Amino acid sequence: MKIAVIGAGAMGSLLGYYLQRGGAEVTLVVRRQAMADSFSSPGISVKTYGEDGPAPEPTPMKASVGAEGLEKQDAVLIMVKGPDTRAALETAKPVLSEKTKVITLQNGIGNVDIIAEAVPRENIFCGCLNMSAIMEAPGVLTSGLFGETNVCLGSEVKGEEQKRFGAELCSLFRAGGITAEYTEDIATEIWYKLLVNVAVNAGCALVRLRGGEAGADPQFTLMAVDMIKEAVAVAAACGVKLDFGYFMSQVLPPARKSSGAHYPSLAQDVMMTKSKTEIDFLNGAVERLGAEHGVPTPVNTTVSRLIRTIENNYDKQYAPKAEKAKSGPAFRITVNEKFCKGCGFCVKYCPSGVLAISEKSGGKGYRTAAPAAEEKCVGCLSCAAVCPEAAIRIEKEA
Repeated sequence: MKIAVIGAGAMGSLLGYYLQRGGAEVTLVVRRQAMADSFSSPGISVKTYGEDGPAPEPTPMKASVGAEGLEKQDAVLIMVKGPDTRAALETAKPVLSEKTKVITLQNGIGNVDIIAEAVPRENIFCGCLNMSAIMEAPGVLTSGLFGETNVCLGSEVKGEEQKRFGAELCSLFRAGGITAEYTEDIATEIWYKLLVNVAVNAGCALVRLRGGEAGADPQFTLMAVDMIKEAVAVAAACGVKLDFGYFMSQVLPPARKSSGAHYPSLAQDVMMTKSKTEIDFLNGAVERLGAEHGVPTPVNTTVSRLIRTIENNYDKQYAPKAEKAKSGPAFRITVNEKFCKGCGFCVKYCPSGVLAISEKSGGKGYRTAAPAAEEKCVGCLSCAAVCPEAAIRIEKEA
């Protein structure tokens, strides 16, 4: 099966990696030549959260800048964020035929309707993922798997062709090393995954905390539970019955364990990249569907409005300025060499050029980050926020 992945970030490239290992002919479609080169040689290597030592031997992948010149594909996997779905379909045009299946395993609700503007619904497959991924460096992925099924797949159209294709795709995932299942009741699985994102994604962006840190605070937990209950009520109005107790005891804890040490993707958008978020596919979807079905969603609506306000005013937002100290820097930066793996994200996203990658290796053989111009630090926390290993600590000097 020929499969093109549109949106080969951390999760898209991870799925492409497993599909290729399972026997598919995969092409990762990217925006930059440097990324295409790194995927092709040396390739993609994947390790599990918490593993020490170097990454496993990389697997070379076929990669292309854009889809022009590629042959027609049997399937296209869309893995961009919701606001970029239409652009992804435009990118995919050269490889789409009337028989090409289009798969969305994106977060939230609403992407299927966007894809259906250009693709027949009988060719659209949707689902959700019980896995997480961080790209530490081009082609170097750290992944966490949780739940009994890592890839849940289905289709709004119920037919033998959909079952056949779904079974074939799931067999490729399983052969590649992860669990996958085709289900006729995909709506329930998608809604349960939506609850996870509703509970933590936007909330963490607002309070600027990692998932585990936010979840440990009782006030945040009360807010999250309110948003979950609203979403359960909206799902019921949409014909999808969810079990609140089952979600809180069986679904949420494994997800929290796998990714609680990191900032959710929406929080990263707000705090670091200052980009359009997926709020309208997450809490905003609960808000929209609640309004359509007459179900009140005051907490999800408020959170969605706050995130949209942030999006609309990135250029005006408060940024802390370094106070003029009597001597030395205003902030002290500590990099824990035990955890730092030299991915360079902190260097890339620091607005003031405060950090650099050291020439010498740390205790585990990695070239680690270190303060290079501590006096320039304004305490924005971008470096700490983007660090996948939570290795950076910023403290204000007395």
